[in-house]
Amino acid sequence: MTTATLVEPEHLWVPEHTSTAADEAIGLAESCGFELDPEQRLALEAILAERPDGRWAGFEAALIAARQNLKTFLFEIIVLADLFVWDAELVVWTAHEFATTMEAFRDLQRIIEANAHLSRRVKRVLNANGEEAIELHGGGRIRFRARTKSGGRGLTGDRLVLDEAFALQPSHVGSLMPAMSARSVSGNPQILYGSSAGQLQSSVLRALRD
Repeated sequence: MTTATLVEPEHLWVPEHTSTAADEAIGLAESCGFELDPEQRLALEAILAERPDGRWAGFEAALIAARQNLKTFLFEIIVLADLFVWDAELVVWTAHEFATTMEAFRDLQRIIEANAHLSRRVKRVLNANGEEAIELHGGGRIRFRARTKSGGRGLTGDRLVLDEAFALQPSHVGSLMPAMSARSVSGNPQILYGSSAGQLQSSVLRALRD
Protein backbone atom coordinates (compact mmCIF):
# COMPACT_ATOMS: atom_id res chain seq x y z
CA MET A 1 0.00 0.00 0.00
CA THR A 2 1.45 3.36 -1.06
CA THR A 3 1.67 6.03 1.62
CA ALA A 4 0.06 9.29 0.53
CA THR A 5 2.40 12.27 0.30
CA LEU A 6 1.43 15.53 1.98
CA VAL A 7 0.75 18.40 -0.41
CA GLU A 8 1.92 21.45 1.53
CA PRO A 9 -0.65 24.26 1.75
CA GLU A 10 0.19 27.58 0.14
CA HIS A 11 -0.51 29.36 3.43
CA LEU A 12 -0.55 27.90 6.95
CA TRP A 13 -0.55 29.82 10.20
CA VAL A 14 -1.34 28.28 13.57
CA PRO A 15 -1.25 30.15 16.92
CA GLU A 16 1.16 29.02 19.59
CA HIS A 17 -0.09 25.81 21.12
CA THR A 18 1.02 22.85 23.19
CA SER A 19 -1.30 20.12 21.95
CA THR A 20 -4.07 19.32 19.50
CA ALA A 21 -7.36 17.45 19.75
CA ALA A 22 -6.99 16.22 16.17
CA ASP A 23 -6.36 12.61 17.20
CA GLU A 24 -9.76 12.44 18.88
CA ALA A 25 -11.51 13.76 15.77
CA ILE A 26 -9.47 11.44 13.54
CA GLY A 27 -10.35 8.51 15.80
CA LEU A 28 -14.04 9.30 15.46
CA ALA A 29 -13.71 9.56 11.68
CA GLU A 30 -11.94 6.20 11.52
CA SER A 31 -14.62 4.60 13.72
CA CYS A 32 -17.10 5.66 11.02
CA GLY A 33 -15.03 4.08 8.26
CA PHE A 34 -13.24 7.17 6.96
CA GLU A 35 -9.51 7.19 6.24
CA LEU A 36 -8.13 10.71 6.25
CA ASP A 37 -5.35 11.80 3.92
CA PRO A 38 -2.32 13.87 5.05
CA GLU A 39 -3.89 17.20 4.04
CA GLN A 40 -7.03 16.46 6.05
CA ARG A 41 -4.98 15.43 9.08
CA LEU A 42 -2.83 18.56 8.88
CA ALA A 43 -5.92 20.77 8.70
CA LEU A 44 -7.45 19.08 11.75
CA GLU A 45 -4.20 19.43 13.70
CA ALA A 46 -4.16 23.16 12.96
CA ILE A 47 -7.85 23.90 13.59
CA LEU A 48 -7.97 21.85 16.79
CA ALA A 49 -4.69 23.14 18.25
CA GLU A 50 -4.92 23.73 22.00
CA ARG A 51 -3.35 26.09 24.50
CA PRO A 52 -1.85 24.81 27.77
CA ASP A 53 -5.21 25.34 29.53
CA GLY A 54 -6.97 23.08 27.00
CA ARG A 55 -8.81 25.88 25.21
CA TRP A 56 -8.64 26.23 21.44
CA ALA A 57 -5.51 28.07 20.36
CA GLY A 58 -7.54 29.96 17.77
CA PHE A 59 -10.90 31.58 18.55
CA GLU A 60 -11.33 31.73 14.76
CA ALA A 61 -10.08 29.24 12.18
CA ALA A 62 -10.35 29.56 8.40
CA LEU A 63 -9.96 26.78 5.86
CA ILE A 64 -9.81 27.98 2.27
CA ALA A 65 -9.66 25.16 -0.27
CA ALA A 66 -11.26 24.11 -3.52
CA ARG A 67 -11.61 20.50 -2.34
CA GLN A 68 -15.03 19.75 -0.87
CA ASN A 69 -13.61 16.83 1.10
CA LEU A 70 -10.97 19.07 2.63
CA LYS A 71 -13.36 21.80 3.74
CA THR A 72 -16.96 20.77 4.30
CA PHE A 73 -16.16 17.15 5.13
CA LEU A 74 -13.61 18.14 7.77
CA PHE A 75 -16.06 20.54 9.36
CA GLU A 76 -18.58 17.70 9.48
CA ILE A 77 -16.04 15.51 11.29
CA ILE A 78 -15.29 18.33 13.74
CA VAL A 79 -18.93 18.96 14.63
CA LEU A 80 -19.50 15.23 15.04
CA ALA A 81 -16.59 15.21 17.49
CA ASP A 82 -18.14 18.22 19.22
CA LEU A 83 -21.33 16.28 19.84
CA PHE A 84 -20.13 12.72 20.31
CA VAL A 85 -16.66 13.17 21.84
CA TRP A 86 -16.45 16.57 23.51
CA ASP A 87 -20.09 16.82 24.66
CA ALA A 88 -20.75 20.28 23.22
CA GLU A 89 -24.10 21.78 24.16
CA LEU A 90 -24.76 23.64 20.92
CA VAL A 91 -23.20 23.74 17.46
CA VAL A 92 -24.61 25.99 14.73
CA TRP A 93 -23.99 25.43 11.00
CA THR A 94 -24.78 28.08 8.45
CA ALA A 95 -23.94 28.87 4.82
CA HIS A 96 -24.62 31.60 2.29
CA GLU A 97 -27.10 29.40 0.43
CA PHE A 98 -29.52 27.46 2.62
CA ALA A 99 -29.32 24.59 0.12
CA THR A 100 -25.64 24.23 1.08
CA THR A 101 -26.59 24.14 4.75
CA MET A 102 -29.10 21.40 3.97
CA GLU A 103 -26.43 19.36 2.16
CA ALA A 104 -24.36 19.35 5.35
CA PHE A 105 -27.46 18.40 7.36
CA ARG A 106 -28.14 15.43 5.09
CA ASP A 107 -24.47 14.39 5.06
CA LEU A 108 -24.36 14.35 8.85
CA GLN A 109 -27.64 12.45 9.02
CA ARG A 110 -26.24 9.78 6.68
CA ILE A 111 -23.04 9.39 8.68
CA ILE A 112 -24.91 9.11 11.97
CA GLU A 113 -27.53 6.68 10.65
CA ALA A 114 -24.81 4.45 9.17
CA ASN A 115 -23.00 4.10 12.50
CA ALA A 116 -24.86 2.53 15.40
CA HIS A 117 -22.45 3.89 18.02
CA LEU A 118 -23.60 7.35 16.96
CA SER A 119 -27.24 6.78 16.04
CA ARG A 120 -28.15 5.20 19.38
CA ARG A 121 -27.24 8.46 21.10
CA VAL A 122 -29.60 10.55 18.94
CA LYS A 123 -32.84 11.61 20.61
CA ARG A 124 -34.49 13.20 17.58
CA VAL A 125 -33.89 14.79 14.20
CA LEU A 126 -35.92 17.89 13.36
CA ASN A 127 -36.77 18.43 9.69
CA ALA A 128 -38.96 21.52 10.05
CA ASN A 129 -38.36 24.13 7.37
CA GLY A 130 -35.65 26.45 8.66
CA GLU A 131 -35.42 24.66 12.02
CA GLU A 132 -33.41 21.59 11.07
CA ALA A 133 -31.50 20.10 13.99
CA ILE A 134 -29.98 16.93 15.39
CA GLU A 135 -30.40 16.47 19.15
CA LEU A 136 -28.73 13.91 21.40
CA HIS A 137 -30.15 12.23 24.49
CA GLY A 138 -27.55 14.05 26.55
CA GLY A 139 -28.86 17.42 25.40
CA GLY A 140 -26.20 18.33 22.85
CA ARG A 141 -27.51 19.52 19.51
CA ILE A 142 -26.51 20.96 16.18
CA ARG A 143 -28.75 23.49 14.47
CA PHE A 144 -28.71 24.30 10.76
CA ARG A 145 -29.57 27.90 10.03
CA ALA A 146 -29.92 30.22 7.07
CA ARG A 147 -27.65 33.25 6.98
CA THR A 148 -29.63 36.43 6.47
CA LYS A 149 -28.66 39.82 5.08
CA SER A 150 -29.68 41.47 8.34
CA GLY A 151 -26.87 39.80 10.21
CA GLY A 152 -25.90 36.87 12.38
CA ARG A 153 -28.23 37.30 15.32
CA GLY A 154 -28.90 33.97 16.99
CA LEU A 155 -25.79 32.40 15.45
CA THR A 156 -23.92 31.42 18.58
CA GLY A 157 -22.81 28.19 20.17
CA ASP A 158 -19.84 26.18 21.34
CA ARG A 159 -18.88 26.06 17.68
CA LEU A 160 -20.17 28.17 14.84
CA VAL A 161 -19.57 26.97 11.28
CA LEU A 162 -19.71 29.70 8.64
CA ASP A 163 -19.51 27.80 5.36
CA GLU A 164 -19.29 29.66 2.03
CA ALA A 165 -17.38 32.38 3.87
CA PHE A 166 -16.56 34.09 0.57
CA ALA A 167 -20.05 35.65 0.82
CA LEU A 168 -19.69 36.91 4.40
CA GLN A 169 -20.11 40.63 4.92
CA PRO A 170 -19.48 42.77 8.02
CA SER A 171 -23.23 42.82 8.71
CA HIS A 172 -23.15 39.05 9.16
CA VAL A 173 -20.33 38.95 11.69
CA GLY A 174 -20.94 42.26 13.48
CA SER A 175 -23.72 40.90 15.67
CA LEU A 176 -22.35 37.41 16.25
CA MET A 177 -18.89 38.39 17.49
CA PRO A 178 -20.04 39.91 20.82
CA ALA A 179 -22.16 36.84 21.60
CA MET A 180 -19.37 34.41 20.73
CA SER A 181 -16.81 36.46 22.68
CA ALA A 182 -19.10 36.48 25.72
CA ARG A 183 -19.37 32.72 25.46
CA SER A 184 -15.59 32.46 25.74
CA VAL A 185 -15.66 33.86 29.29
CA SER A 186 -16.79 30.54 30.71
CA GLY A 187 -16.69 28.27 27.66
CA ASN A 188 -14.41 27.29 24.81
CA PRO A 189 -16.11 28.46 21.61
CA GLN A 190 -14.64 28.53 18.14
CA ILE A 191 -15.74 30.00 14.82
CA LEU A 192 -14.92 28.04 11.66
CA TYR A 193 -14.82 29.75 8.27
CA GLY A 194 -14.89 27.52 5.22
CA SER A 195 -14.56 28.77 1.68
CA SER A 196 -13.30 28.26 -1.80
CA ALA A 197 -11.18 31.12 -3.12
CA GLY A 198 -12.54 34.53 -2.17
CA GLN A 199 -14.03 37.15 -4.46
CA LEU A 200 -13.36 40.87 -4.80
CA GLN A 201 -16.19 41.65 -2.39
CA SER A 202 -15.13 39.02 0.17
CA SER A 203 -14.04 41.59 2.76
CA VAL A 204 -14.46 39.39 5.84
CA LEU A 205 -12.60 36.46 4.32
CA ARG A 206 -9.85 38.73 3.03
CA ALA A 207 -9.36 40.22 6.50
CA LEU A 208 -8.97 36.74 7.98
CA ARG A 209 -6.53 35.64 5.30
CA ASP A 210 -4.39 38.76 5.41
